[in-house]
Amino acid sequence: MEIELTLLGAKNIVANNFGGTSDGYVKFETRSTKQLKTKIEASTVNPIWNEKFDIIAEPKEEIVFHIFGHVLVTRDDCLGDAVLVVPAMVSGEYWHDCIPISKKGFLYVSLHCKKGVTSSLQHPFDPSADMVIRIDFIRAIHLGRNSTNPQIAKLIIKTPSQKEQVSNLFTFNLTTNIGETFILRCKPGEKMEIKIKQPGIISSHSSVDKTSYIIPDMREGEKSEEHLPGKKGCTLDCTIQCIRSVYHNVIPRYIPKDNDINKDKDMKFYIYFVRAKNIIANDLGGTSDGYVKFKTTKSKEKKTYVFSPSINPNWNQCFRITESIGEEIIFHLFDRDTFTSDDSLGDAKWKVEQLLNNQWKKLELEINKRGTLYLEVKRVRTISETYKHYMNSQQLHSQQPSIQIEHPVPQYPQRYQQLTEDFS
Repeated sequence: MEIELTLLGAKNIVANNFGGTSDGYVKFETRSTKQLKTKIEASTVNPIWNEKFDIIAEPKEEIVFHIFGHVLVTRDDCLGDAVLVVPAMVSGEYWHDCIPISKKGFLYVSLHCKKGVTSSLQHPFDPSADMVIRIDFIRAIHLGRNSTNPQIAKLIIKTPSQKEQVSNLFTFNLTTNIGETFILRCKPGEKMEIKIKQPGIISSHSSVDKTSYIIPDMREGEKSEEHLPGKKGCTLDCTIQCIRSVYHNVIPRYIPKDNDINKDKDMKFYIYFVRAKNIIANDLGGTSDGYVKFKTTKSKEKKTYVFSPSINPNWNQCFRITESIGEEIIFHLFDRDTFTSDDSLGDAKWKVEQLLNNQWKKLELEINKRGTLYLEVKRVRTISETYKHYMNSQQLHSQQPSIQIEHPVPQYPQRYQQLTEDFS
């Protein structure tokens, strides 16, 4: 097979320099391709190469990637090996992976088949198969609200299928652009734990905030925009994209359709408080210190942070709640007062409706005293009913044979492309 192989980068490789970093690069070869080598990425344990190589490899061939740390005056240090078993691929097919490195860390690899096998096996659905997702963390809001000074932290992300991955250090304040990308192997239904910690502090005091995300059985190329609510009140903005699905090359009838969800009356969903406009000015300066309180019949009372001083507060804060479809949620707006009880600025109401797709729905709610409340709502996506059905079919894999298809059409020919072109 003729393959364009991209070495995107690596995460958390061994630090072989005194400064706690490495000058990392990769060497590899195949049976039919001479040794190839990436450039050196200096002074980092999270190198980004994003280099493409044209190789020839056979199905089930093992490619061993040797990771090295460049040393000026002695032999370069071996930082470990990562092994990729090349899958059988048809022309135009993509394959993405996150491969453990023997000593420490992960290697991010992408394959694009230019000339593949003339026939391919489409398999029955195996619910225990791995999937690969890409997560781009964009920004964190409301971190470190109790501190007036910028602080240093790192992102730690883990699934049950793989060891944790750690970001570069970043400086955070109330609103922080993060710009970190992770690729990880996982399984549908697993809980992905995301922690924000400060380095060099006793473990029990190092946590800035944390959140989690239950990984759904996404189809190839699906992309989701998320505002993940933290336990301590922060909101993590990120995108999550499936770059290798559990449904990769399965017989099409096993792939769930759109809105294949549990339609129970009780629904878990996100409420993202964007902003309010033209609320009552309750203070002498013609402004208010506004915040919102609300509760549902299934969740405890929630409260946004206070935004002051303004009659157009921007909260950008998300909550994950449960409520029955058809119930009405009342959002109470208040102005915080230091010496007296907080003043009511009015109420806004929303009747909970069935949220079917994986998109945020924008709401503009009238505040009964004055102004408009702007929200976004989205269902918390879980695994599909189709996946649950086949997961419970214990003999599915052994009962259904593979089907050989001549010149098969890729499942998602448009979605496959450019999934990793902008890796950074």
